[in-house]
Amino acid sequence: MAKESKKQIELLTVELGEEMLSSIKEKNGKQQDIVQAFGTIYLRRKELHEELEKLDSTLEQAEEDFKSTQEELKGILEGLDKEYPRGQINLQEGTITYNPAIKEQMQQQADNLASDNIEVVK
Repeated sequence: MAKESKKQIELLTVELGEEMLSSIKEKNGKQQDIVQAFGTIYLRRKELHEELEKLDSTLEQAEEDFKSTQEELKGILEGLDKEYPRGQINLQEGTITYNPAIKEQMQQQADNLASDNIEVVK
């Protein structure tokens, strides 16, 4: 068996001066404040990130709604243009003003095209 030996170490306690103690306490307090600020900043950044993700999602949905509404409006206006060519819509009065002669002319052109495409087969 190995022989064990104990050594005694002498420790001394020295009183720090008031100025040194005050400086250490001040720096320690400042360091704690900074650590707390890091936590606050981290949490706020996380909140802002989540808010930005929600805004991105809302923006995407708004863009989809806009495109869909734009396509629907385009379809409605194309339908109106077929019925009332080159018409002017007044949304306040709920009316559309158009020249019926243009409609007749367009109808004649369509009829002429249709008759030109007919082949007579014997």
